[in-house]
Amino acid sequence: MVQVVEEKREVSSVRIEIPKPNSGEQGEFVQCGFLRIVTKVGRRGGKTFGLAIRALCAFLGVCNRCLGIGCVACDNTGRVRPKRYLYAAPTAEQVSKFWFEVSSALKPGIDAGVYKKDETEKFIEVPGTETRIKSKTAWNANTLRGDYGDEVALEEYQLWNEDAWVEVVQPMLLDNNGTAVFVFTPPSLRNMGTSKAKDPRHATKLFKKYENDTTGRWKTFHWTSYENPALHQDALRELKDTWDGSMDSFRREIMAQDDEVETSWLVCARFNEELCKIPRFEVPKTWPVFSGHDFGSANPAAIFLAQVMLPLPKGAPNYLRYGDYVLFREYAPGGGSTTQHVEQFKRMTEGYKVRLSLGGNITTEGEIRQGYGAAGWPIAAPPLARVNAQLDKMTAVFETNKLYIFDDCYGVLAQVASCMWELDNENKPINKIKDEKKWHFIACLRYWASSVHVEVPIRDMKKAKVKVW
Repeated sequence: MVQVVEEKREVSSVRIEIPKPNSGEQGEFVQCGFLRIVTKVGRRGGKTFGLAIRALCAFLGVCNRCLGIGCVACDNTGRVRPKRYLYAAPTAEQVSKFWFEVSSALKPGIDAGVYKKDETEKFIEVPGTETRIKSKTAWNANTLRGDYGDEVALEEYQLWNEDAWVEVVQPMLLDNNGTAVFVFTPPSLRNMGTSKAKDPRHATKLFKKYENDTTGRWKTFHWTSYENPALHQDALRELKDTWDGSMDSFRREIMAQDDEVETSWLVCARFNEELCKIPRFEVPKTWPVFSGHDFGSANPAAIFLAQVMLPLPKGAPNYLRYGDYVLFREYAPGGGSTTQHVEQFKRMTEGYKVRLSLGGNITTEGEIRQGYGAAGWPIAAPPLARVNAQLDKMTAVFETNKLYIFDDCYGVLAQVASCMWELDNENKPINKIKDEKKWHFIACLRYWASSVHVEVPIRDMKKAKVKVW
């Protein structure tokens, strides 16, 4: 145990003990001195406990690299400047866990009046100084504003909206060249609905981006639930056999695995996000418009696409080709009548000429198409009847980089990034979409894509950026 002695007037001494990490992996994370840390951990893997140790070291002025023993980083004193620590998580449950750990460790100082504790605002501070530990519930830029820290930890980062890092955390660290810590468990389909992210895989992509970083600024860590010795090992060994979720969710939530093998699990794996997710520009009214529709009284959906004509308008990527498509509107109202939907469709495409609308199952949803036609929005059946044939055509559209999606069409992009195949007992994808009925925008895409003429695929991204026709 690391021991810290704090003195204050009538109090002769207060002894604070900082817990030691439970495992080697957790220890490396706690003692990391990099300024940007991305940590991928299985459920109950000890990530919150590790963050609490980092917070206590920062607050008490203990060198986290040596845990107070003495090292080169602290001139062998074991001491550093006390810091301001901000911890944030999107769920109250995580905040409560962190708050319990730091409050318990600092209780002697709180009871003695050395530290001030505010249970309502969830902070502990040294009165008259900037030294503080603060924990709060937050999930985007707006909920995080108003606080700052020398070190900022964003837990359950897979559930956060990405704007928190860019708009709030990154600027707040400029003054002191502070530390940012991102901690997450790979998201499974069963908890994706609680995410505030535009792209549910953004935390995974951040991890992959810096996994082999050589700048000396970023460091990544990965460990599973099984590597937390504080958990009962017999229960962990039994966990796999009694897991009530899918093997996909087991790999993600317990083993924290979401690496490159999962590319083959994604239905839209061929979508080139780097090239084909583009900033919004004004789509000319002269471009013909097409739409794809998925029916349902509770969750109808629609997408609207414009076909590229030359010359390109201001703001459009210069690699767009004549005949490409730009998905510029998405529609998912969560209910309503056919008439209401049609009114919205017309408002969203006002001034454009809609050439063709496709949607619905060929054999069972003819009456729904007739209803839309009677309301003033004719919808044709897709030319391909089988789902897998439609998906093959959609994949060909992705492979040829023929479809571009505006980066503010969050619903479509989220489903493109997350829709997966079902897996067999060996975790190999089979030819069936997992939970097919929930992917309404994917259905819209495959209905629309079934009518698109596709050239020979261009698989090399560098070649794809050249105007070839």
